[in-house]
Amino acid sequence: MTVSLPPRDFPHSESKLHGGRQTIGDLLWVAFLTLSTYLLAAHLDLAERYIDWTALGEVYQLDEIVFVLLAACLGLIWFSIRRLRALSYSLSNNLAMQAKLQANNDNIRQLLSENQALIKHLIEVRESERKHLATELHDVFGQHLAAMDANLTVARNLSQNKQLKACLSSVIDSTDHLRSITRQKLRQLKPPSLDSIGLSGAVQELLHDWRGANTHISVETQIELKDDEIGNDVAFALYRGLQEGLSNIRRHADADMVTVDICQFQEFGHHQLQLVLEDNGKGLPADFADRGLGLLAVRERAQSLGGIYELSTKKPSGTRLQLKLPYQPLI
Repeated sequence: MTVSLPPRDFPHSESKLHGGRQTIGDLLWVAFLTLSTYLLAAHLDLAERYIDWTALGEVYQLDEIVFVLLAACLGLIWFSIRRLRALSYSLSNNLAMQAKLQANNDNIRQLLSENQALIKHLIEVRESERKHLATELHDVFGQHLAAMDANLTVARNLSQNKQLKACLSSVIDSTDHLRSITRQKLRQLKPPSLDSIGLSGAVQELLHDWRGANTHISVETQIELKDDEIGNDVAFALYRGLQEGLSNIRRHADADMVTVDICQFQEFGHHQLQLVLEDNGKGLPADFADRGLGLLAVRERAQSLGGIYELSTKKPSGTRLQLKLPYQPLI
């Protein structure tokens, strides 16, 4: 019984076979050229002609020129061999260096990927903690404040003592102030539902609260939005970018003028949602880097959506935050 085995591929063997065939071919060409030179010299009597020619220049030792040419040829062969070895050594070093650089690049890419994954995880943990804290503030602190306000109001209405009524009124005012602050913190921790009031409404609420807390800063706005075209992910990224930018202006900029420009436009056939936030403060320090988790979160959200995040110093003074986020219209 005859068993036929399928052919197997041996790439290294084929490469060696090809190299051997090429070497044999080169040697055959050398042999052919040598034989052709011999036949041509024999046919033309080159040796006799050379002797006759050099005899005329015996005074100048022209008959020794063949040895000079032979020495020159040997020297050139020696020089070529040394250059070939040097080039081979340089090539091997370059290949080794290229392999090391490739390995380093792979390590850098892996580290960058791990860092991005870590930053993404930190952002998710931060958002989760924000939601948890907002829920606790609303369900526990907010409910107790509401109950205190109701009980204090009832006690004030039932009291016949004017001094006690005045004291209860003061406590009620303090409770109302705490409830107002709690609502502001809730909006900072957990933005209002973009489905219910839209991005325009959420931005207007954020700017209203920020103006109330920073009355010494003038705010100019230019907002042109079509909420029904923008998805929640893009809207949330822009809202957080504006919120973080305003927070940094309040804490670090020392500015008295802020401009907010939010618009939609098309660029190279793609829909873009853009935020430009500028102030006239002291600008970014020379050694500034996005060390804060808030700015890192803004940048990572923008990049994950295929957008652009830029934070720079504005001339003559101030800072400029730009977010450009691509989106697909929902309608």
